[in-house]
Amino acid sequence: MQLRRHKDIVAFRRKEDDAPLAFHARNLELAEISEELWQSMTSSALSSNSSTSSASEIEELEDWHLENNPEVRSGRVEMGIRSLTINVTQICNLKCTYCAAGGDGTYGQAQAKISVEKTIPQLKYFLDKVPSGGAFRITFLGGEPLLYPEGIEALSSYVRMATAGRNIKVIFSIVTNGTLFNEKTLAVLKTIKANVTVSLDGPAQYNDVVRPLKNGSGSTHLVEEGLKRLLAEKESLGKVTIHGVFHQGNMQILEAYRFYQGFAVDKLEFTYGVSEKSEEASQHFVEQMNAVAAEAYAKGGESALRKIALFDQYFSALDQQQQTENFCGAGKSYLMIDARNNVFTCPWDVGNKSEQVGQGAHVDETLLKPYEQALIEKNNCQNCWARYLCGGGCMFVHKQSTGEKNKKDQLFCDRTRSLILTSLFYYKQSRTPAEDL
Repeated sequence: MQLRRHKDIVAFRRKEDDAPLAFHARNLELAEISEELWQSMTSSALSSNSSTSSASEIEELEDWHLENNPEVRSGRVEMGIRSLTINVTQICNLKCTYCAAGGDGTYGQAQAKISVEKTIPQLKYFLDKVPSGGAFRITFLGGEPLLYPEGIEALSSYVRMATAGRNIKVIFSIVTNGTLFNEKTLAVLKTIKANVTVSLDGPAQYNDVVRPLKNGSGSTHLVEEGLKRLLAEKESLGKVTIHGVFHQGNMQILEAYRFYQGFAVDKLEFTYGVSEKSEEASQHFVEQMNAVAAEAYAKGGESALRKIALFDQYFSALDQQQQTENFCGAGKSYLMIDARNNVFTCPWDVGNKSEQVGQGAHVDETLLKPYEQALIEKNNCQNCWARYLCGGGCMFVHKQSTGEKNKKDQLFCDRTRSLILTSLFYYKQSRTPAEDL
C-alpha cells in the first residue's frame, strides 16, 4: 500500500497502476484523484507538501482540506449512561488459555450468582435517568452468564416492567461461550429477544486448544451443537453473532472465516487479543483480515463483506457521514457492573479497585469527569487522518502496552489504520458503478 498526505487528506493506492484514492479525514469523503495531485502530495505522514508540488496543485489540495462538509455529523458523545454490561456470574465452565478475566472467568473473585436484590436498585438508578424516546442497552456477561439464567430472567423482567409506558427502547444482549443452550436458557433469551454473541475461535483444531473445558477436553463440539439449537430459534431472537479472538497462539483467521460460513449467523467479529503485544502477530492479523476481506468480497460483494462487523462499522460511518470521537462509551455512556455489584468503566478492569467508580446504586460522578473529553482529544489524535473512524482507540489496550490509558499503543494504531484503508478501498469499489470499473 502506497500512502501520501496533505494535512487532513490522505491518498493511497494498492498497486502502481491503480488510480489513487484520497480520503478527507474530517469530512469522511472518499474520491479518486488525478496522478498529478497524487504526485504533488508527500509520502511523509506529517509534513504538508512535497517541494515539487505546483502552485495550482497545492491550492487545489488546500481548498479541499479547508472544506467543511455540512452533512457530516459530530461524533461527540454526551455524558449519560445508556448502556450497562452486567456480570451475572463470575465463574465459567471453560478455561480459555488467553482469558483476561482472571484466567477462569472469575476476575480473581469467584462469584456464582449476582444478587438480584442488590442489582435492581442499580438498574433503577440508571433507568430513571433515561429520557422519554431514549434507548437503553443491557448486555449480560460472565464468567459464563448462562450458568445463571434465573438471574438474567429476573433482571430483564424488572427492566421491562420499569420501562413499560415510558417510551424507552430496551435492547438486551448476551455474550456466551455457546455450550449451555437448552430449552430453559433458550426460553429466557427468546423472552427478551436477545442479541446473542457466541465465542468461537475457529474450527476444533484451534478452538479446542485455546478454549478447552475445565477438564481439558475440547469444547468445539458443544458449541457447534449449541449453535444449531440457537439458530433453530433465530426468528424469536435478535441478531446472532460469532465472535473470535485471535493472537499469536491462533492467527488462522481465514480458516476461521471459512468455518464460520457453516452457520447462518448475522455477523462475524474478529478481535485481536487485548493482551497480545507481538509486532509479528499484529502484522499477521492485518494480513489475515485482508485475505478474509478479499475472499468475502469476491464471493458476495458488499453484503458479504459487511457481514464482518469491522467492515460494516466503517461502511456505516461513511454512508451516514458520522464521525466517531470515542472508540467506546466507557465512562460516558457505558458502565460495567460486576457480580459483586461493583461499578467499573470497562469489563477488563473488573477486580481492579483503582478503576472502580461505584458500588451498588452509588456512582462517584467525580471519577467520571476524566471521561468527559473526547478520546481523540485526550489521546492526542488530532493529527491522525483516521481519527474520526477510529475514535482514539481502546483505553485498555493502550494501558496494557504503554501503562497509560491515554498514551497510544502504536501497534493498535497501525492495525487500525491498515484496516481502515482496506475498508476505504472496498467502499470505493462498492460505490463505483459497474460500467466505471
